Amino acid sequence: MDLVLFKHKIKKHKIIFLIVFFSAYMFEYMVTLSFIDQRNISVSDSSWQLALHYIDYILVAAGFVFFSLQRKIFKSEKARLRMLVIPNIVYFVSVLALYFMNWVVTYSVMAMLAAFSLGVLGGTVYFCMSLALAQTHYIGKVMAIGASIAVLFQYLLQEHLDIMFGLPIVLVLGFAVTLWLAVKKPWSWLGEDCLPYEKESLKTKSDIRKRLIILSLTVVALSVIGTFYDTQMMRLNVQTNYQEFNYYAWPRLFIIASYVLIGFIGDIKKQKYVPIATLCMAMFAVFNPILFGEVGNYYLNMCLYYVCLGANVSYFNLMFWNIAQETKYPELWAGMGRVISGLADSVLAAACIADLPLNLIITIDILMFVVLVLSFAVGGYLHFGNKTEKSKESLSDSALSPQERLSLYAQSCSLTPRETEVLEKLLTTEDGVQEIADSLYISRRMLQRYIASIYEKTETKSRIGLFQSYTSFEIK
Repeated sequence: MDLVLFKHKIKKHKIIFLIVFFSAYMFEYMVTLSFIDQRNISVSDSSWQLALHYIDYILVAAGFVFFSLQRKIFKSEKARLRMLVIPNIVYFVSVLALYFMNWVVTYSVMAMLAAFSLGVLGGTVYFCMSLALAQTHYIGKVMAIGASIAVLFQYLLQEHLDIMFGLPIVLVLGFAVTLWLAVKKPWSWLGEDCLPYEKESLKTKSDIRKRLIILSLTVVALSVIGTFYDTQMMRLNVQTNYQEFNYYAWPRLFIIASYVLIGFIGDIKKQKYVPIATLCMAMFAVFNPILFGEVGNYYLNMCLYYVCLGANVSYFNLMFWNIAQETKYPELWAGMGRVISGLADSVLAAACIADLPLNLIITIDILMFVVLVLSFAVGGYLHFGNKTEKSKESLSDSALSPQERLSLYAQSCSLTPRETEVLEKLLTTEDGVQEIADSLYISRRMLQRYIASIYEKTETKSRIGLFQSYTSFEIK
C-alpha cells in the first residue's frame, strides 16, 4: 500500500488504524460465524445447523440496528464510550462459553448472543468507517486492503491450524481495538451526535431518499441472485460435515480479487463506476444455478460465487458508507447494506428458494438482473460520455459564486458536509467558538473537534492560516 497515493490529509497512523480496525472486525466476523457452524456439528442435527446459520445472520443484522438505537438511548459521551466496550465483553464471554457448551439449547443461546454482539460491534466499525472515510479519495483502498487481509488470515488459520486456535486471537484483537477507541477517542462523533445539517432543502432530502431506496433495492436484488448457490453450498457443507464440501476452502481466496477490484475502482470519481462493475459481476452470478447442476463443477462454481460475493459486499459497503453521513441517522445507514443483505439471505433461505425448479430459479435471477439494470439507470449510474467534463468547462467559463468556491475548496480537502458547514462559519463570520457552536446547536467541545479535523485536512494551524489557505485556493 502506497500512502503517498492518498490525497486526503488524515494522518497516516489513523489510516493504518482504520485498515487494522476493519480487518480485525472482518476477521472476527468470519472466524466467529464459521466457528459456530463447525462446532455445531457435534452439538445438533443437520436441520438445526442450517437453521442456526441463518438465525445468526438475522441476529447480526439486529445487532447493527441496535447499535444505532443505543446511540439514541444513551446521550452522554461516557455512556456511549462504555457502549464501545460492553458489547465486546458480552461477545468475549459468549464465544468462550461456546467452547464448553454441548447441550443444543445452551449452545444455541450462546451462539445467538455472540452473533448479536458481533452485529453491535459491526455497527461501531461501519459507523467509524463511514464518518472517517466518506467522500475521501481512498475509502475503497482502505476497505479492500482491510477485508483482503482478513480473508487471507482466515484461510491460513483454517487451512493450517485448527479454528479453535483462532478464537483467542479474535477475542484479544477485537477487545484491544475497541478499548483503544474508547480510551483515545480519536474522533468526536464516537461520543457525541454528528453535526446536524443546517441547510438541507426539500430537494436534497428527496435526492437522498431516492438514493437510499435504490441502494436498498439493489442489495435485495443482489442477495436474491446469490441465494440459490449459497443455500445449496451450505446444505452440502452440513451434509458432509465440512469434509467433502467446505465453504471455507481455497476458492474463498477469489473474494480478494473482487475486494481489490471494486475497492480501487471505488476511489475513481467518487464511486461512479462501482455500480457498473457490480452489474458486470452480477451477470456472471446468474450462471451459478446452471453450473451447480454438475457437482463436478463445485469448485469452479465456488470461485465464481466468491468473486460475485466480494463484489456485492464491496458495493454495499462503499455506497452506504458514502451516503450515511448525509442522512439523519448515519449510525443506522452506515451498516444498512449488511442489515438488508443478512435479512434477505435468511428470509429467502427460509422460503426454500433453493428447492424451486432450476428453470424458475434462472428466471428469477434474470428478473433480478433486470431490476439491477433499471435501478442503476434510474439512479443515473449508467450514464457515460463527457457530461461531467462539459459541466466543468461551463463552470470554468462562468464566474463562480462564493458558495460554489467554498464547496470546491471543501471538496479539494475532502471535508465532510458537516465540516463544510463549520468551515463556512469560520471563513464568512467573525463569530467566536461559542457563538458558532450555538448557531450549529452543538457543544463547544464538539465544535473544537470539528475545527481540529478541518485544520488537519487543510494542513493549517489557525483560523488565519485557514483563511490564507482558502484565499490561495481562490487565486489558483
